[in-house]
Amino acid sequence: MHARDHLVRCGQCTMVFTGLLPTEAELMDYYGSYPVHEHLSPVTLKRYDELLDRFEPYRRTGRIIDVGCGAGIFLERAALRGWEVYGTEYGERALQACRSRNIRIQEGPLDPEHYEAGAIDVVCCFEVIEHMPHPKAELQRTARVLRPGGLLYVTTPNYRCMGHVLAGSDRSVVNYPEHLIYFSPCTLRRMLRPKASRWHGWIPRAFAGSASENRKKSARSSQEVLRERLEDNPLLNLAKRTADSILDLFGVGDSMKSGSVRKAQ
Repeated sequence: MHARDHLVRCGQCTMVFTGLLPTEAELMDYYGSYPVHEHLSPVTLKRYDELLDRFEPYRRTGRIIDVGCGAGIFLERAALRGWEVYGTEYGERALQACRSRNIRIQEGPLDPEHYEAGAIDVVCCFEVIEHMPHPKAELQRTARVLRPGGLLYVTTPNYRCMGHVLAGSDRSVVNYPEHLIYFSPCTLRRMLRPKASRWHGWIPRAFAGSASENRKKSARSSQEVLRERLEDNPLLNLAKRTADSILDLFGVGDSMKSGSVRKAQ
């Protein structure tokens, strides 16, 4: 395992996680200077709109929460469609960005006491659960705000992806204290039980070493150029979908997605 990031593996369930939990003060200090992405690519905005299309069948109360919503751009897209939007986040820069978009924002983790029980149609966690010291307890809290039949939508990096094998200990996703839990397809499905899981998928994305923020920015920039080329070229787009299907089949793409419906009482 990665000693510098304090990683250990459970001998029973195979979950990989950090054996040294940061304190709440350490997390607040770390995320106080966390980068806030105020501008996203047209491709990402298109993916957001496609995802919101898929959320429409779950709309009853018209309320949606994005846990760890960053600058609130996804929620801003949802508000344009008439959703009543709520978010949670750490760090003053992110909080200010959300307030500038008129998003009802709660600092820190999701607190069910701030919401009416069973009042939310959709709870989103985009690349968030790997940051949580106790993700199972955090996800269980969503059941108190989700209505029966409501949707929990989760994305998270795949620790067993091909990129991890190629990059080894230099893969950027391994980064203490930012990432604390490292999911595989098996452990993610186990974590989300007993909900009925849907929309499993694995998608490739660029990765870079964890040495510097400049390298990460360069990798993100290169990735966006590639995504735009794939989006605009029908043949390249077809090749990507084919590659996605292969990665999906073997469960070795970089990112996992899961939509879980809360069972009726």
